[in-house]
Amino acid sequence: MPTFSRRRFLQASVAGLAATSLSACTSQSVRRQDLPAAGEQLQLLFYADTHAHWLPVTAHPPANHLGPMDLLGQAPYMTESSRLDALGLSPETSAAAWLTARGARQQGLGLGKMGGYAALAAGLKARREAFGPQASLTLEGGQCWNGSGLAQVSSGRHGPLSSHWLGAEVRIASEEQQIWPDTYSELYQAYQRPVLSDEHPLSFFDKGGMRLAVIGVTYPDTRAEGWDENTWLAQIQSQVHQAGEEAQLVLLLSDAGTNPNFWLAQRLQGVDLILSSRGQDLWPDLVSPRLENANPIPVCLAGSQGQGFFEIRLTSAGDHWQLEADYHPLWSQLAPAASGVAEQIARLRAPFAGWLEEPLAVAPDWLYRRDALAGTWDQLIAEALKTQGAQMTLAPGLRHGLAVAPGETLTREHLLSLTAGYEAPVYSVQAGREEVRSRLEAGTAQWLGSSLFLHTSEDLPRLTGGQYLLRYQAPAGQRVAELQWPAPSTSDQVRISGWSQHYQQEGTPLWQLLESWLRERPANWQLPEKEEPSLAFVEGHPGWHPQALVSGEPS
Repeated sequence: MPTFSRRRFLQASVAGLAATSLSACTSQSVRRQDLPAAGEQLQLLFYADTHAHWLPVTAHPPANHLGPMDLLGQAPYMTESSRLDALGLSPETSAAAWLTARGARQQGLGLGKMGGYAALAAGLKARREAFGPQASLTLEGGQCWNGSGLAQVSSGRHGPLSSHWLGAEVRIASEEQQIWPDTYSELYQAYQRPVLSDEHPLSFFDKGGMRLAVIGVTYPDTRAEGWDENTWLAQIQSQVHQAGEEAQLVLLLSDAGTNPNFWLAQRLQGVDLILSSRGQDLWPDLVSPRLENANPIPVCLAGSQGQGFFEIRLTSAGDHWQLEADYHPLWSQLAPAASGVAEQIARLRAPFAGWLEEPLAVAPDWLYRRDALAGTWDQLIAEALKTQGAQMTLAPGLRHGLAVAPGETLTREHLLSLTAGYEAPVYSVQAGREEVRSRLEAGTAQWLGSSLFLHTSEDLPRLTGGQYLLRYQAPAGQRVAELQWPAPSTSDQVRISGWSQHYQQEGTPLWQLLESWLRERPANWQLPEKEEPSLAFVEGHPGWHPQALVSGEPS
């Protein structure tokens, strides 16, 4: 495990927060015989999972974040109270406003929104110039060209330009290949810099007189039938060996998701650092996933919708690299913005702005997506789906979507952001109790199972209309219990509505259904309390202990 130093700002003021960062340091790395002389330095700048949100966003991280039993209580799988404890922060600090849901609600509104590409571009440029651009490399993780309303209506054609704004010198192929299969290759040509993919997984860079290798790892679920994790590991390890023959530093730029990247970190040999995306997890320190009798590779989790970026400084100690990482959060009202980028954003959005920003309704409460068991956006979607005559609704636990504060105007941009750029057609089917239970079991297996390779970077599937008990520590296939059927139902078969980004049948796109439903909301409308399963005792997870339930403390 690396040791973390917090040299600056952990109890900083708001003004200080804009200019400083949380820090992490580790000297655990793969030894190389050909490293440069001791004291030589390199800088890596990394951002990921921006979801093409050019404008500032409202911060609302998950209150509680459950993961596999093997990683219980390890970052990022912590409740928000233990999250702050692990970082040595109190709930009153400004940092709590972007690290916890409670802090975002209590302090975030006063601090304003975060990020936006104009602030992100300025922040990245400032750090490059302060360090020396000749020894700096800027890397773009996945999920940066898709996810916003503008990206969807423009088929991602501004993606290459937006990467240039941020100074990205290399990026990983991501969801654009599935969303725009006929045009993504043209987008890559327009980018004019390396896009790492299955076909072209390796690029070399010369920085500060040193040779760097960047290996691209794409989402493993897109491979052909019969392909397995051992094949995947062997392919990547072969690329690492090839890179190590020429480079003094070997990086993995991976869009595989948090847990698959943890899985790789526990098994690969010869990699110095994994830069992770797709999981949309943000943790302001480098993480070394737990494994007995091994020295896992540090993993950088930068997913933040563009709220900030990582700066990682590497110093040669002669026979190994020392890593020091700072996460730079960007409060849009405090961080300087690149005026040229801001002007281009306004110009490119102008033809679509009226349509994207058309008022539909007013948010009755906080609307958010990220949550282990259920988000309020998912409850809103469920209420709209019920108008299709469904007795139950079932939806994937996607993590996309813009958070919205109470009283804020809801627009098409918000609705389009919920499905990452997919049409996500609505479906309605008949299903029996065992079918529903099996689908929930499959979702919990991908979410909580010990095989990290199989995790899909989604939270628990969202079910409404039927309560059940989620037994976190039960064996696979036995986690879902006491599934209650809708009270009015007299049959084992009920009608279920849902949506999926991969559903191939025809149907109304989800955003269109939501738009029609929102337009019908009266003034001062309210959402019902969100439906979520009962959670059985989670032994060992900070914040979810029986004592907290007895005392009435929030989990």
